[in-house]
Amino acid sequence: MVREIRLSTVVMAHPDRRHQAEQLRRRHPDLDIQIVLDPDPGGRPATLRTAKLAWSTVREDATHHLVLQEDVQLCDGFTAAVHQALRVAPEGAIALHGNWVMATSQAVRLAAFTGASWTPVIDSWAPTQALVMPAPLARQFAGYAERYAVDKPDNRAIFEFLSEHGRRTYVAVPNLVEHRPSGSLLLNDLFYGVRNSAVFPLGHDLGAEPFSGAVAVPPAVAHMGLGDFESLCHYEPLGRRERSTMNINEVLFPAGMTAPEVEEAFASDLDYHPEAVTTGFGPSMLFQFWLTSFTQGVIARGMLEPAGPTTFDKQLDAAPWARLALGTFAAGALRKTCPRERILDTAALITPLCVTGMRAGFGAIESWPGLRALWDPDGNAMRPRWNDGTEKEDEPK
Repeated sequence: MVREIRLSTVVMAHPDRRHQAEQLRRRHPDLDIQIVLDPDPGGRPATLRTAKLAWSTVREDATHHLVLQEDVQLCDGFTAAVHQALRVAPEGAIALHGNWVMATSQAVRLAAFTGASWTPVIDSWAPTQALVMPAPLARQFAGYAERYAVDKPDNRAIFEFLSEHGRRTYVAVPNLVEHRPSGSLLLNDLFYGVRNSAVFPLGHDLGAEPFSGAVAVPPAVAHMGLGDFESLCHYEPLGRRERSTMNINEVLFPAGMTAPEVEEAFASDLDYHPEAVTTGFGPSMLFQFWLTSFTQGVIARGMLEPAGPTTFDKQLDAAPWARLALGTFAAGALRKTCPRERILDTAALITPLCVTGMRAGFGAIESWPGLRALWDPDGNAMRPRWNDGTEKEDEPK
């Protein structure tokens, strides 16, 4: 664990967006930000050629190197928070932003619910909107990246580099950096929709020590694919050499639930949330929101065992970022569907149904004990692991 943090910071930018990079530097003079510009701005749009320069521009005395993209917003109190975070962070690369639709965002929400400060990336790319690496590793990547063609995305190049060197990327909970709306040079806004943070503490007081060393490693996640309406919600067990993604009914039914029982549980919860119906989405889409949340609740129960019937609501109140993180799930799933100016209002009408669904899943093992298989897919009675090995303590009083 590094006690003294000496952070060097670079913003990588296209010359057409230099004003955004300079604005970041003016707003955060305490970071002593350096700006690195695309060396071939007239060439084919690509991130790696600028990223190689950014990761090589490490101050000589730095312990850590932070690379920001120019279209970001830093939280209030960022400098103090990132220094405190790095003093307790797990070994590896640290992502200060995780967008609300990557599969990892569901791991982030589980981490937030359980009160952990970190969770490993489960996607096959590293979130590079705001990434920190130990200074020696940053310099090493800059050389490693020379092997790639310029059109290799920097987020995949970094992921491959870290994997080859036995390192993981961990996402900070909360995220300290938000992605600002800006037209993407790579058309990412049109391909992928709004890509906001999974848990950005805008307007929230971080406190003196917002991060602990607790790492939540979920045994599985449930997610809605890429948010396309033709996509079903999926269950994905983690920690296997060969990972698989399954429709959730392929997991719930063998675990003991019947189709009528699932349908009745959904219909009962929907009765309590007529506001979700006012969005105009039909029961099939609302069912997918609910079912994904239900399955996340089952998994969360395993991460907090032993737990009781009141544990879910205790966690909502006790874990500082739980409600904020759960509140971005619906928005992320709607990112290609709703106009940017309406997405948050629409999601706010669906979120209560999602929270109720997660609560239902959390308590469902009382009626269907076989659902324990969702957090122990190999039947090994796996205990939830924090800090990369320690077991979760009993339910907080």
